Amino acid sequence: MGKIDNLTVQKIKEAANIVDVVGDFLDLKRKGVNFQCLCPFHADNHIGSFVVRPPSAAVGGNTYRCFSCDAKGGPIEFLMNYSETKLSYHEALLYLAQKYGIYVSEEQNVYKKVKPSKPKVMQEHSDNLPRRTWPTTWIGYYKNLSNDNFVQWLRSQRWDACQRARIDKVLNEYHVGHTAFDTEYYGETTHHEWTVWWMLDDQNVLHNGHLMKYKADGHRDKDDSYSQTWLHARMKAAIGPNHFDDKKELPSYCLFGLHLLNAYPGATVNIVESEKTAVIMAIAYGNNSSEVWMACSGMQRLSREYLMPVIQAGRKIQLFPDRDGIDRWIKKANEISYQGIMLNTQAVKEWWQPKDGEKADIADVVLRIINELNR
Repeated sequence: MGKIDNLTVQKIKEAANIVDVVGDFLDLKRKGVNFQCLCPFHADNHIGSFVVRPPSAAVGGNTYRCFSCDAKGGPIEFLMNYSETKLSYHEALLYLAQKYGIYVSEEQNVYKKVKPSKPKVMQEHSDNLPRRTWPTTWIGYYKNLSNDNFVQWLRSQRWDACQRARIDKVLNEYHVGHTAFDTEYYGETTHHEWTVWWMLDDQNVLHNGHLMKYKADGHRDKDDSYSQTWLHARMKAAIGPNHFDDKKELPSYCLFGLHLLNAYPGATVNIVESEKTAVIMAIAYGNNSSEVWMACSGMQRLSREYLMPVIQAGRKIQLFPDRDGIDRWIKKANEISYQGIMLNTQAVKEWWQPKDGEKADIADVVLRIINELNR
């Protein structure tokens, strides 16, 4: 078997498109500028970890990578490692030459023929059920913040002039909303008002709304059984369960503030637990080219799955744990297993005072400092 000359090898490598090659064997789905599918290199049952980046991608162009099993490479490596091909390096070059119409002399052109074939459709798994999203136009219907307890409390804090000028910008940037519902229990009607934290992803798809009821002092009204709920749950109650077949579709979530990923290219992504904390920190320090604030909206969503758009973008990630949750956040960071992730505990360790409380997060500490400085 003759060796392919270097000039021809270079032409083959330049012509090979990872999306075309992987797409010969796997069903790819577009996700932003990249593509995704179940990883063919391990027992994968949830789309999200295996990413194929086209040649035009700003980071890692013309490659594939699985963020779970760490399989990675380009078109040639895929053909060499994929179980249905298992070509040698020389055979992979010949396969690509034939695919892209690049001439290779007869004595060099002897290789194992490979017929592209799509995989069999997997049996439906609950994780693969479609997830309900919502029209982004809904956000505009919930913009009246004049009676919102959280927003009124937020404005009452002792911000400096620069921070106070950011308040409206930040509220608009995160599309903070307000809504009200009446509930009826044994014939008695109760009126509820909530701050709405919208979950828009990096493609501006509206996944959900986290509804939180706050008291005048800015704390969540935990005495109310409806102190927090979700858009999908309220709509299910309002228009009937027949429109929400849990066997056919699931609620959808994403990081709060994920839609800002593209607005601040290159910025480190700071992750806190609550949406309230993300907004306070964005007012205190600003979203800018250096850092942008997002929230996981609960520890169960502090996971590789929900951080995947940030990981795919190659961003650095800083996690800001609550004071009483540092060990849990360390465990989560280890599970996420991303080289660009770090834990920042300075505020809840070095800046913390007993008056902040044992469960304080970074916003509790920073806001106390701001209020003390601007008396």
